[in-house]
Amino acid sequence: MVQPTIDWTRLTDKTFTTTKGARFKVIRASAKSVTIRPESSTRSYDLSVPYELDHCVAEYAKGRFFPSAMDLLQVGVRHERNSYVWGILKAVLVDRILENDSPVLKPKNSVSAPAFTGTWRITDMPNFDTDFLAEGDEPAYIRLNASKFGDISGNYAFSYSNGSITGAPREFGGQMILIFGFEGSDDLEAVTGTGWVKLVGQDKIEGEFINDYGTFTATRSKATSKTKKRSAPVADNPEVAKDEDDSEDEE
Repeated sequence: MVQPTIDWTRLTDKTFTTTKGARFKVIRASAKSVTIRPESSTRSYDLSVPYELDHCVAEYAKGRFFPSAMDLLQVGVRHERNSYVWGILKAVLVDRILENDSPVLKPKNSVSAPAFTGTWRITDMPNFDTDFLAEGDEPAYIRLNASKFGDISGNYAFSYSNGSITGAPREFGGQMILIFGFEGSDDLEAVTGTGWVKLVGQDKIEGEFINDYGTFTATRSKATSKTKKRSAPVADNPEVAKDEDDSEDEE
């Protein structure tokens, strides 16, 4: 996971909750500190942006699961502030409360969601032979679309299987991978599951429907422009038109 860049100043006047459900409000925020005040108290606490908030985000970006309030103590958050730091991190990183304003998570040097979008024609699925794979109403495909928040939705169809896909890109080992869930039917039987997709070229992907259909390879389907043939112009010379009419009468 790439460490996001977060504009902490946008937290001003927003309310959060601790692990125990206690509410607190951000009363001031700058690039250096975020000042919070519990609803049940008149005392304020300053949270350090570089040494607490940004430091915890960096730990989270290393691939850890979202930490508990006690875990934050192990990375240097002060004891009297760990539950407040936890509440802000959960709201920003997990609940993404600021996304309705504008995205606050701005991954650096990563493949964006649109790189996965488009219609991908499935060319190979080792668990299915070619004839069986082609028995659907149209060539086997996966179709993906990106939302303005970077999430992915779409659908798939191959053989007698089809359904919907929802997911989001995540970075693992320096490579962007689309993690998705799917829901649909397989020969009229309901199926659900998870899977992944990775780019192996600008116009090629590899992926897997985990524990269901297995791995697959697909190539991007490029739209082709269709040009209509122009019909021959009607003769301006009335004698030519007359000759054509006469020839039709003779037939």
